[in-house]
Amino acid sequence: MQGETLQLTTGVSTVVCCVGVTRATARAESRVPTLAQYVATWLDGIEGLVRRGTVEAYARRLERHVLPRLGDRRLDQIGVDDIAKLIADLRRRGYAGSTISCALVPLSRLLGHAMRRGLIEVNPIRKLDRTERPRIERRERPVLNRDEIGRLLEAAPAAHRTLLATAILSGLRQSELLGLHWRDINFAREVIHVRGALDRQRRETPPKTPHAVRDVVLMPALSQALLERRDGSQFRELDDYVFTTRTGTPLHSSKVSPQALRPALKKAGLPPIRWHDLRHTFASLLIAGGANITFVSRQLGHSSSQITLQVYAHLLDRDEQEQHTRAMLEEMLGSVV
Repeated sequence: MQGETLQLTTGVSTVVCCVGVTRATARAESRVPTLAQYVATWLDGIEGLVRRGTVEAYARRLERHVLPRLGDRRLDQIGVDDIAKLIADLRRRGYAGSTISCALVPLSRLLGHAMRRGLIEVNPIRKLDRTERPRIERRERPVLNRDEIGRLLEAAPAAHRTLLATAILSGLRQSELLGLHWRDINFAREVIHVRGALDRQRRETPPKTPHAVRDVVLMPALSQALLERRDGSQFRELDDYVFTTRTGTPLHSSKVSPQALRPALKKAGLPPIRWHDLRHTFASLLIAGGANITFVSRQLGHSSSQITLQVYAHLLDRDEQEQHTRAMLEEMLGSVV
């Protein structure tokens, strides 16, 4: 009889214990938010720690590519197979590997944030097999040659010709170009001081990285074109923007390609290119001219020469570079052979 009581008591204790664990687990799970709920918390938390444009880009990528598929799932219910399915779905929809990878960056950082706060045990993105990760294909960037640059600028709308010329012959990022003030151009030294940029809402913002703060060479012909633009503009004070609307406000990033670049390309009979390819064109001009990779990297504002090499290595193998090297060696040492 005593043994039966002990067995019953043990059974009751076990039941009570299991019920307690179940309730504790339920309470813990109830505190785990859905991905959609946590996005807002995480974005608020990184505000001020990264550039405002980065926060906005993260929000766009998550809203467009991730939340429609995983937004209603609790964070602890998202596993590696769910991430693999997300990648496969985006791939089937025709998205490039680079686009998919860009969508995974904020998602991985968000999940890492949740893991450090004990909401999930592991970041499922880190468990992806190499074959499951998006494949990024390195493609040659289209660049304009000397003849094509001339045709493009000749065909450019008059109001935007100097804008396009500056983009091609300075290599500034579009945000840096649109954020230029007259105080940033040193005509005496023939350099452009890159000290700021504009975000998509035309708000002043710091350059992309500390290395983006730089002085870019200003060729004499472009310097003269910019001087003529300043002298012919009613917005010529040091704090005025270089490239403005009719009311003196800076140009909008979403409008410069359709209003300046695309009409010029079409009129010149050139194939479509992106605005960023004008920056690549500047890099190709420097490399073809024999500039060393460290100088090219500094002019572009890259954080390291290694990035420049990765992006533009194919240009170093071009015929122009070989011809320039031959001419340089001949000039330096031809007489001693």
